[in-house]
Amino acid sequence: MPIQDAISGENYSHKVTAEFTSQIEADNAVRMLTNQAGLPSGQITVIQPHDPNMAHKIEPETKGIGRSLARAHVTLGVGGLVAGLVLAAILVAVGPEATQSSPLMTFIALGFLLGMLGLLLGGAVSLRPDHDPMIEHTRAATDAGQWTVIAHCISSEQQDAVKNVIDYSSQSL
Repeated sequence: MPIQDAISGENYSHKVTAEFTSQIEADNAVRMLTNQAGLPSGQITVIQPHDPNMAHKIEPETKGIGRSLARAHVTLGVGGLVAGLVLAAILVAVGPEATQSSPLMTFIALGFLLGMLGLLLGGAVSLRPDHDPMIEHTRAATDAGQWTVIAHCISSEQQDAVKNVIDYSSQSL
């Protein structure tokens, strides 16, 4: 399981998008996704050209994003702290004389350093840089008068099924 899935607070953290030149093509894609991929219609969003609600349709789970932020920082921050304390214990037990002569400072320094690195990693993971290409493609498509179909998938298996149905024109994250 990727780290993103383990700390995500979103229900639908996987997405697949495809652009179409007409509403008829987009509606056909929606029908194919519900009939062939078995995707519930509630997990499919259609963005029309110049749609004023595009941002909400791309990222509908604002509370889930907040949960992802909190979960990522807590999980990775605590994980970093624990890793730092374990590393400090090893260095105090069998490490160089400097770490053995001042164990308290070793625990404080490594616990703080790796805890902070975990928090930084939590911030980097929760930024979701993998969504940027999808957002930019969708924005460009709607500005160009195209229709975009977004499938919000629960798992990577469901994402693969959607990609197989929607064909080569799709983009996934």
